[in-house]
Amino acid sequence: MRVLFDGPVPVDYGQIYVTSRELPTMEQAFAGQANGLCGGGHPGGLFLMTGTHSGRVRFRIEWYDSEPSAAAPQWEDVVEVSFLPRDSVVDLVPWGDGALARLPLTPDGHDGGRLPAYRVRYCAAGMDEGSDPFGGLDPDGIDEDDHSYLDRRPDRYLLCFWPQGSASGDPSAGVDRTDTILRQSSDSAAYWHGWARGLPPALTLWEQVEAELLRRAEEDRRREEYRRREELRRWGGRPPSDRLRRVRGNIHGLVLLDRDLVDGVAGADAVTQRQIAIWAARQAGTLAGIADLDWMAPVWAALDRGEPLPDDVTDTNALWERILGRPAVTFAVHSLRRAGEAPSDLLRAGLDAPVDPVPMALPALVAAGEPDPLQAALEALWAAVGTYAFRRDEFLAEVRRVFPIVDRPDQD
Repeated sequence: MRVLFDGPVPVDYGQIYVTSRELPTMEQAFAGQANGLCGGGHPGGLFLMTGTHSGRVRFRIEWYDSEPSAAAPQWEDVVEVSFLPRDSVVDLVPWGDGALARLPLTPDGHDGGRLPAYRVRYCAAGMDEGSDPFGGLDPDGIDEDDHSYLDRRPDRYLLCFWPQGSASGDPSAGVDRTDTILRQSSDSAAYWHGWARGLPPALTLWEQVEAELLRRAEEDRRREEYRRREELRRWGGRPPSDRLRRVRGNIHGLVLLDRDLVDGVAGADAVTQRQIAIWAARQAGTLAGIADLDWMAPVWAALDRGEPLPDDVTDTNALWERILGRPAVTFAVHSLRRAGEAPSDLLRAGLDAPVDPVPMALPALVAAGEPDPLQAALEALWAAVGTYAFRRDEFLAEVRRVFPIVDRPDQD
């Protein structure tokens, strides 16, 4: 016999646990059992009940090579369960705390192969006395600031382990899975035994597997539903085509502003999409008064020929400084949304604000040179919308007039 632990143990809510992994829930531990003192229904864990609700009780844990002799008469309540650990060392864990003690179930504490199943005997004495808040002491004789009675609880406990299955092959071979009430004397034990017998039957292994599969399926369904709703939100309430999903860049402002136009552009061929991108950039540049500058001629020529833009054009900050003769200035704008104001309202409110058309038009040049013609078209259109600001409806109507192919509402 080896003593694995002998000392005071803090308990709360009348509970303490032995576990080799996660802590079992109360229902998992006791479902299907006859006894309500030592719950072994959850693999790898034991759920132990005490008479004391809160305080420190005496606790001893012993390990045997084989079944020990019957519990001594001093132990008023005795139960047995089977225990299949998931590690060669298990933890004694108080409620709401970390491990109090490590309990090696093998002589050296190392797992040399498959662990056997264990039979566990849980013995209790003084549970009814322990259930008294003051442990049988006269509360009138205890000073209000004296809480030492919590460390002098009258109930005590013994937990015994011994191998039950084969140490080689199937560890569950020859294991008695039933729990047993060997002795019952206290009212506290009788209460917990009655509670355990009133629980629904424990799930079979197949039922546990089926329940887990259903749980995972529901989790997947909810995750997919969230993804679908988030996609609808980002795409203005209409699912995008696969082609639109693959587009990168700053296109969602235009999606929320004019989803029909976005779908129309996505449905056009690549040549038309490139034409739209260059046209939108020209419109934005014309409104900003920069389209006809001498040094812009190579830019339009490169776009028309499908060539990369000059390096001094792709840097919009350098472009801004070149046009205005001073460095770019970045502003941070913070705003509060009024109650009942939807995101689309905020979008239109932002576009209605006065803007300097030059910095708004410059991104349209860079966008028009994007390798993906659809991204080029959508980003250039969005930059032009920002340039036109409160006159954007005129611009969007002009897009449809110049490129009638995009005026196909509600297409997928």
